[in-house]
Amino acid sequence: MPAIRHELLKIDGRVLEVRVRLNPRARRMIVKVNPATGEVSVTTPSRRGLSAALDFVRGEKDWIAGQLAKVPGPVRLCAGAAVPFRGTPHQIVNAQGGPAPVWTQNDAIFVRGDATHAPRRVLDFLKREARKALEARVLHHAARLGVKPSRITVRDTASRWGSCSTARALSFSWRLILAPDFVLDYVVAHEVAHLREMNHGPRFWSHVKGLICDMKAAQNWLKNNGRELQRYGASQNWS
Repeated sequence: MPAIRHELLKIDGRVLEVRVRLNPRARRMIVKVNPATGEVSVTTPSRRGLSAALDFVRGEKDWIAGQLAKVPGPVRLCAGAAVPFRGTPHQIVNAQGGPAPVWTQNDAIFVRGDATHAPRRVLDFLKREARKALEARVLHHAARLGVKPSRITVRDTASRWGSCSTARALSFSWRLILAPDFVLDYVVAHEVAHLREMNHGPRFWSHVKGLICDMKAAQNWLKNNGRELQRYGASQNWS
């Protein structure tokens, strides 16, 4: 379901960016607030409703304000912050020297250099680690199924952990590197299985089960913890 546009809307003195989406399958307009990031979105079933979408959001301003009050807010990737890395909490530590600009050791993420550059460097590090892990697992599972993706991309997505296009291109959220390895592995297996079956029928799930040991454990982890991962690396002022 692609985002159509972003609009700025003032609610109770607070300027919010609202993501307006078009989904022909929706039965009515729906307003959502991401409980981890506070992102406000409105979905409309037809293009004719796009112009009325923001008015609909204004009508829900009291509910939106209540939901925003519950949002814990984004975690800035600076020294002192705790960030999950492969499912294990790591504290970000500023270092004066070391073997690399960013490295992990003893449940810590060390960042060399000026502390003001730490957030961007940690984010870049996490994305690089995600790409390495995701590409390795894609190649592993693809070989087992005898398939080959046309492309593997790692993106900053909020609505999907992974996807497989009709052109056989796989795409994943970099935030999967924050989750335990078995969760990342499940998402990869799920998308690789789509290279054999572009549906969620019995044969598709048979392929997934043949690639990983405990599908339900990963699904439950994402259901219970997935939204929390959206707090890390959210839109922030990096200066």
